[in-house]
Amino acid sequence: MRNVSTPQDCEPVFSGETTDETLMLMMQTAPCQSTADYLFSEIFRRYQNRLALWCSRLAHDPARGADLAQEVFLRAYRYRHTYRGDSRFSTWLYAIARNHCINTIRKLESDPLGNADEFPVGLADDGEDVLAETERSQRFERLWATMNEALTSTEKRVMVLHYGHDFSLAAITQDLMLSNPSGAKAYIVNARRKLKRALHGRREAMGAAA
Repeated sequence: MRNVSTPQDCEPVFSGETTDETLMLMMQTAPCQSTADYLFSEIFRRYQNRLALWCSRLAHDPARGADLAQEVFLRAYRYRHTYRGDSRFSTWLYAIARNHCINTIRKLESDPLGNADEFPVGLADDGEDVLAETERSQRFERLWATMNEALTSTEKRVMVLHYGHDFSLAAITQDLMLSNPSGAKAYIVNARRKLKRALHGRREAMGAAA
């Protein structure tokens, strides 16, 4: 059993025997932000590996499991006050995970580059329709293969949260605790530049093969 936590500032006291449900109720009544963060870090520790494995199986993509789980934890934290305590915490968390994973897959299958009005503008090169080419290239699987090759883990999370789930850049910066001066915007700029380069390289490779 874990030792009882020692309070510091407004950190609460709990032990390894404290239930998930109790931790959530403590979070909902936390007197300050650091208390809520402290409690949620314990939830994260308890479920991180299990949730990542579960997400990877649902998405049929082991490489995506950790990223999807991170996004689920962010949503669970953001909407922690919706937990009513009338069901097990694990049931509530996995319901969020299931909905998030399925919605992510559907969004990327139907529109793999997200916001069609804004995102392709930054990718367009001499009028070439990069979005249309990407949609033709096996959509979901091919796009994720490109993103996994070209982007860092943080860049992928920022892209999915912003273009796939309409999170504002300010919210992403806060939720992912990005400390760089430009926050999530810098990751968007870098990711779009990398994807443009990767998609251009793929197009040239396909042309050479033909």
